[in-house]
Amino acid sequence: MNARSRSVSWQGFTLVELMVVVVITGILASLGFAALNKHVSAAWGAEALNMVQSIRAAQERWRSEHMMYLDVSSEDTWYPKDPTDVANRGQQHSFFYPPGGGPDDNEKWLLLRPTVSGPVRFGYLVNAGAAGVAMTVPAEGPAVTWPADPPDNWYVIQAIGDTDSDGVHSHYLASSLDGEVETQNHGE
Repeated sequence: MNARSRSVSWQGFTLVELMVVVVITGILASLGFAALNKHVSAAWGAEALNMVQSIRAAQERWRSEHMMYLDVSSEDTWYPKDPTDVANRGQQHSFFYPPGGGPDDNEKWLLLRPTVSGPVRFGYLVNAGAAGVAMTVPAEGPAVTWPADPPDNWYVIQAIGDTDSDGVHSHYLASSLDGEVETQNHGE
């Protein structure tokens, strides 16, 4: 048999078929990426929920020893960094700084000592006061109604962050009045 008499059959994909496969793959990848980002943002939101509970437990420990809650954010500054600052958007920060270093309220956070598992993406603000002293009203975030004249010592915990760097902040709010954590834009 000579080489000329053999028939060769070429089978393959046309350019159009390959382009269709590439387009479909791109669409599926973008959908998967969007879903992954949503899950990652929700997981970062879990940081705030865990920290709020940790701060709550630390406040109760402090009260059991000192008969009052610790006003950690007396300067009304977010700790460890201001999460509304565009430069800090989506950034992770160490929670504790060495004594004598870091933001103004660092020493009080070192006294309160909430349990922290690692760097944080949210900023935290914790105010406390005595019975009869008006409670801190958050400027933004979940709508809550505070008693005008709290009957007992109190604390208010606020957490805010922009985990996906889109300019929309997630807000978390808790107080000594109940065990609830109010949220707004969870996972955003």
